[in-house]
Amino acid sequence: MNDSSHEPRVTSADLLAELREEQQSFRFLMTALAAIIGMAAVIVAGSVIYFFMELSGLKSQYAEQTRLNEMNLRIVAGEAGRQRESTQSALVAIREENEAARRQAGLAREIQRADSVTQVAGYKQNALELAQKHFLGIPLNEVTSQVVAIVLRADGSDGELLAPDERLLLQAALDDWGGQNMDAVRAAMSELYDSGSTLEMKARGAAGLAALEYRAADEKSLGWNRGCATVVDYVNQAQARGLQAPMLLLWKGQCLRKRGDALTAYEAFSKAAAMLEGGEHEETLLNAQMAHHGVGTTLVALVASEQLPEGEDSEAALQEALGELREAARIRAERGATPVGVAYTEENIGFIHVLDGDWPAALEHTAGIDRILPLAWNLTVRHIAAMENEKALIAAGASRDEIREMETVQTDTALVLGLMECTQIDRPELKRLLPSKYGRTVDELSRHCDADAGGQP
Repeated sequence: MNDSSHEPRVTSADLLAELREEQQSFRFLMTALAAIIGMAAVIVAGSVIYFFMELSGLKSQYAEQTRLNEMNLRIVAGEAGRQRESTQSALVAIREENEAARRQAGLAREIQRADSVTQVAGYKQNALELAQKHFLGIPLNEVTSQVVAIVLRADGSDGELLAPDERLLLQAALDDWGGQNMDAVRAAMSELYDSGSTLEMKARGAAGLAALEYRAADEKSLGWNRGCATVVDYVNQAQARGLQAPMLLLWKGQCLRKRGDALTAYEAFSKAAAMLEGGEHEETLLNAQMAHHGVGTTLVALVASEQLPEGEDSEAALQEALGELREAARIRAERGATPVGVAYTEENIGFIHVLDGDWPAALEHTAGIDRILPLAWNLTVRHIAAMENEKALIAAGASRDEIREMETVQTDTALVLGLMECTQIDRPELKRLLPSKYGRTVDELSRHCDADAGGQP
């Protein structure tokens, strides 16, 4: 007989409990699977976001680098334009010298036919005038140097034709034209200045020293403590001894302008322009260009600094400045300058638009200059015009595209200026041509020049 009473019996409760355990295991597995899937989704989403951000960053960096390369190319192209203008200026100088020589060819033929000291003596005054003009902005040329040389040779060793100080002047002019023995040239001018037999000769010595000092100062950006103070002193000494010449005033004006003495510089440039227009002094296109450019630029500085003489109208002064700068640009083109050379003068017209508050005109003018080459002053004016025009557009409720265009102009100009050499920016003089409220903007745009700010006194 089988004992079946001890076999385990599976009840419905047991089956229910087992089912519950299986359900719990299944739910656990499903929860774990959901967690794994969720984690995977998070990882995938994070990876997508990460790679998207990385790609966006790379895209942004690429775009920024592309813009930077474009700006660098613009600057390189600008430097190439400057080199072409420099070459063209040298060719213009050669052409002007040849034209001057051709005009005086008859004089050279006459003096070469002179066969005695007595005959050559008739050309002594010509030689002295040519030597003096050489140090006053009308240099000797192949023909006039022959006149001076023949008179010197005719003087001989006995000095029968020339006084000692006259011989000093002629020999110094000849040596200076040939670029020979410059120490002797300076020594001769100093001797004339200190020991000339007449006030006229002393004045010629002072003028010669002013010419030598101006050349040296010009190589150092016409800094007041880098030679310009000495230039102005010698010019004053020459004038005090009765020598009046446009070139002396132009040198003086250039030095005072760079120093920041706009009013005295304006007076010097204006007097030089009046002397040239009066016909009493021999005029060259270079002299006229310098005079008109100087008058226009110093007028801008006077209006910007509110230093106009009492009773003078700023609007009238700006109109005069505009006319002077346009005339200087016209003369520059007439001399044979490239568009780059003309742009050096025309960029200053942008300051007039800033002082007038005519932002659309400023933007249009600076865009035209910028298409020729990037110039630091022009870019600064363009940045300020875009900044002010943006404010005006916002106030007028203009479209977002118009406002964004002004923002782009500001970004681009700041980027190019940040790549420029500080010598091209010349922060101190730039500030003198703008209202004082833009001083901080100039500092921000030339922040890379902080180390040598004010380095051009």
